[in-house]
This record gives sequence, structure tokens and C-alpha cells, in this order.
Amino acid sequence: MDTIVSVLNLFTPAIIFAILTLAGVVAFFVYYWRAVLPRRGTLEWVVRAASSPRRFTFRLHRYPMARKDILPLLTITAVYAATAFFRLGDVSAPQSFVSFQQGDVGYFSFSQVEEVRVRYYTGIATGTYLLEYSQDGSTWEQVELTQAYDQLLKWQEVTTTDEEGNTVPLVISAKLLRISATTRNDANHPERNFLDLGELALVGADGEPLTPSYVGDSMTALFDEQSLVPDYETYMNSSYFDEIYHVRTAQEHIDDIYPYEVSHPPLGKLIISLGIRMFGLTPFGWRFMGTLFGVAMLPLLYIFLKNFFGRTAVAACGTILFAVDFMHLVQTRIATIDTYGVFFILAMYYFLYRWITVPPNTRLRRSLLPLFLSGLMFGIGVASKWTVIYGGVGLAIVYAVNLVCKYRSWSREAGVPRFAPWLIGTLLWSVVFFIAIPAAIYVASYIPYAVADGDTSWQNLLRIVVDNQEFMFTYHSGVDTPHPYSSRWYQWIVDGRPILYYREQDMLAAEGLKSAFSSFNNPLVSWAGLLCIILTGIETVRRRSGRALFILVGYLSQLVPWMFITRITFAYHYFPSMLFLVMAISYAMNQILRRRRREGKKAVYGLTAGATALYAAFYPVLIGLYVPVFYTWNFLRWLPSWPI
Repeated sequence: MDTIVSVLNLFTPAIIFAILTLAGVVAFFVYYWRAVLPRRGTLEWVVRAASSPRRFTFRLHRYPMARKDILPLLTITAVYAATAFFRLGDVSAPQSFVSFQQGDVGYFSFSQVEEVRVRYYTGIATGTYLLEYSQDGSTWEQVELTQAYDQLLKWQEVTTTDEEGNTVPLVISAKLLRISATTRNDANHPERNFLDLGELALVGADGEPLTPSYVGDSMTALFDEQSLVPDYETYMNSSYFDEIYHVRTAQEHIDDIYPYEVSHPPLGKLIISLGIRMFGLTPFGWRFMGTLFGVAMLPLLYIFLKNFFGRTAVAACGTILFAVDFMHLVQTRIATIDTYGVFFILAMYYFLYRWITVPPNTRLRRSLLPLFLSGLMFGIGVASKWTVIYGGVGLAIVYAVNLVCKYRSWSREAGVPRFAPWLIGTLLWSVVFFIAIPAAIYVASYIPYAVADGDTSWQNLLRIVVDNQEFMFTYHSGVDTPHPYSSRWYQWIVDGRPILYYREQDMLAAEGLKSAFSSFNNPLVSWAGLLCIILTGIETVRRRSGRALFILVGYLSQLVPWMFITRITFAYHYFPSMLFLVMAISYAMNQILRRRRREGKKAVYGLTAGATALYAAFYPVLIGLYVPVFYTWNFLRWLPSWPI
């Protein structure tokens, strides 16, 4: 009976929305085939049936941007930017820290005994504090304040367990207080041997911080920003998920400290540090650059799609689909490095396409700029995250196919540059653009490591680079600790298992509200994109389509490596693939509008509107707004595996 009840509980209104969305995806796909296939018995059908398969060609045309593209490009970018930066994070956080060394002791006191709860804001170093307190100066009690690696840049409250086993705030009675710290002892990097505390809040019965009547000179920074003390720790005022690693490392680069997180290349964290330099070590500051890059993806994608297909409607709708993808929003709002990898993957494919569209018989110097820019974007991307290398494999495949097609199309007439010198020159310059320059960028990104190490010689820099590559390879191959929200590639492609980044259900639970967000895809984009990727495979074979092959190679190069990786993986590893899912949908849209311009607009605009409507419906659970549990359970939890 319990099993039957559990099954019936799954049939919420959310199931209806899931079924309707899936039906819409199938209807779009069916309409595509009806639009592109000629009707049996027509002249077009007879000609196509009688014609032999045409030879594959990669002679793609580059369509220019037009004045009419300016308005949709700017509108889409501006509207998305407003949704992306909304409630990104507090613009204020403790900025003055007390830096403890081993053995340091700080003193402060009240004029009388006070009953207080203890809250504190952690910095970027790890260790523990010992807070000792007394009512009379002769009898002292103590409590430990932890600052572990997963508690950095967060508001913490000292808690205890009551008689019923519940976790409750610890209340201490104190007049005199002193605090000391136990720091790490790293002989190789002594600059790490400190412990910094941003703010110490001694909260009275009314919930407001009490200001001590006496504070030792070395401890004044602990009580100078009491107006920033929140009632609760939330994503708005504290770090969450892997921000504890990447934000810490970004600040360490600013402070010339040898970084804690060295499991990824440095450049992504250096980009995060730019936002911190501009806006301070605040949630808004450390998330700013990622969100900005997420916004910048949209005009770049629009230009790419317009160059690729030549239709304003396709460029606009394709860009909207990427803008309203859930993962694009969530991943670019968290201060991790995936955003930068995806941005540079998009950029390197765009510039490679610009190179492909240089006509045959063109002199070498006229084709070098887009090739150089593609290699430059590849180099910057790899220095941000290794997954860009997967995209580099796709670049290499498309590059090789283009050379073969260029050879087939090259004119042998007198006065036309010969193919062999052009090919040799292209290959030589490609070694510079895709190997030498990326290698130089990659090595240069480690200069902050050498600066923190106190030795910026070439020998030491190269030693650091080599040692770190060995560590990264060993580290990633050994990440196998079970995680409740891990998932595999076959779950990504159907939007089967999001990763939960944040959940806060305690603060307003009595009102039936919760705040949470996960990283997953807009189901309409995900499911339609998967069918359209299959479509590009069919079109590559059936119509010898170079555009379809370009999209298919880009998608598979980002997904296939994950099929053979045994470490635990998460839904956000699918983020780069979403670029090509959107391009695949745009391919189908372009074919529909090419064949049936007027009536096809209903299918194209309908799919885009549906994805946008889902973005609006799910938006609260993508940025952590408090919403009724009833709403999320009955309308947004389409699959039991969705933690929303």
C-alpha cells in the first residue's frame, strides 16, 4: 500500500508540464521533417530520388551582420544581463581582517556580564580559534571556533546540542574575553601560516551585536563592520559550493600567497580576482567576472549564428535559447572556472569558422588572422580549464576536414596561388598559433605561483608547471569519493540528474518557503537539442552538410571523452555541450525557415517562446529566491531526481 501511495504522489501537475514539453519537442522535430522532405510525386522529389549522392564539401559561406541585427542583439543581451545580475550577491562584506600568527592573543571585554551568541566571518586561511571567556577574571571557560577549508568566506555561528539532540546556538555568559589561533604549519610555504578573521559578532538577546567596552588595539578590526552582521548565512552573504576553493585561490593570487587550490590551471582564478580587485572580497565581487562572461557569450553567439546561417530570426532565436538555458544562468553566477572554459570554446570555434569561410585560392596572409585568433582563444581557454582540450580535438578534426576540402576546391589555373605553398605555410603558422602561443600562455599563467614561491626564474617557473601538471592528472584521475548529486553523461543528455548547489529551508520553513538552486538544463532546450544533434548526424550523411558536421563534431568532442572517464562527474560538465545543442536547434530552425518561411515561423517562434516561458517559471529556483514549497513540488519537480 505504501508503494502505491508513493507512486501516486509522483503524479503531480509537474508531470503534465513535462509531458506537454516533451510533446512540443516531438512536434517540432516532426514538423522539421515534413518541412524539409519534398512531397512524394513532386518534381523536387523525382529529381532528388534520381540524383546521385553529392560530394561532401566544406565551402561554407559567411553571412555578414546587418543593421537590423543590432536591436535584437542588444535587447537579448540587456534583458538577460538584468536577470543574471539580479541578487547576484551582497556588495558589502567584511574587508578588514585580523591576521593571527601562532601564539597571538587578543583581548576585549564588556562593562558587565552579558549573555551572548557568537557569530564570525572567516577569511581565506584554515585553522582554529580558541575563544576564552570569564565572568570574574579568575574562572575561564572556552569554546573552539573552526575555520576549515569548506568554511571559508562564510558567516558562521557557534552552536551546541540541546537535550533533544537539536543543534541550537550556543549562549555564553561573559564579561572578559580573549581569542587566540592555531594556524597551519607549512614549512614549504610559510606565507600560508596565518589565520585571518573578518568579523566577530557577540549577539545579544535582541539579535543585535553588542559592542565591547574595551577592545585591544590589535583586535579593532574584529568589531569595525558590525552593521554587516546578518541574521543568517545565505548565498547572498557567503560563499557556497566550490567557491570555497576558487575564490580563496583568487584572493591568494592578489596577496602573493602560494595557492591552496592547484587542481586546475591558474587563469580562471586570475580572472575571478579581477572582479575582487574592482568590487572587493564580496560575493558580488567574486561572482562579477563569471556573470559578465556569461553575458558576453550572448552577443558572440549571436554574431556566430548570423555568420553561420545568415538569418536574423535564427540568430535571435538561437541566442535566446542559450540565454534561457538554466545551466548557462546558474553556472555563470557561481564563482567557479567553468564559465571561462565555455566562453573560450565558443570563441575559438567562431574564429575557426571565420577561417573556414575564407575562399579557396586566397593568399595565405589573408587567412592568418582568424586562424591566429582561434589559436589564441584555445590557449587562453586551456589555461583556464583542461576541458577546453576536448574542444581542441574537435577543432583539429574540423581543421583537417577543411584542408582536404580546400584541396579539392583549389583552382589550378595560371595566376592563382599554388596549393602546396599555401598548405605548408598554413601548417607552419598553425604550429605557432595552436601549440607555441597556447604553451606560452599556459606557462605564463603560472607566474603568480612563482612570485609567491619567491623565485621567478625560468627554471623554477617550468618546474612549478611540470609538477602541477603531474598533480592535476593524479588528482583528477583519483576523484572517486561518492557524492549524492554526481551523475554520468547518459543522465546529462536527458537532463536526468541536476547538481544541487544551495538549499536554505530553515529560515522561513514555518511559512512553507525555501530557497534553493541547482545546475541543470532547460528541458525544452536539452531535449530538443538532443534530437537535433541526431538530426545533424543524419544530415551529415544524407545531405553531405558541412554545417551539420561542424556542429556534430563540436558536440561530440565535448561529450565523448566523458564516456571513458571513470572519476565522479556532475551535470555541469555538460555545460560546453550546450553551445552545440543550441547550434543544432538553430540548424533545424534555419532549414524550416528556408523551406517554409511563413508557416515555419510558428514552429521556430513557438519553440523559443516555450523555452523562455520555462525560464520564467524556473527562475526563482535558479537564483535562490524564496518560493513556496508547494510551487516547487507541484509545478517544477518534473522528475523525482530533480532536487528542487
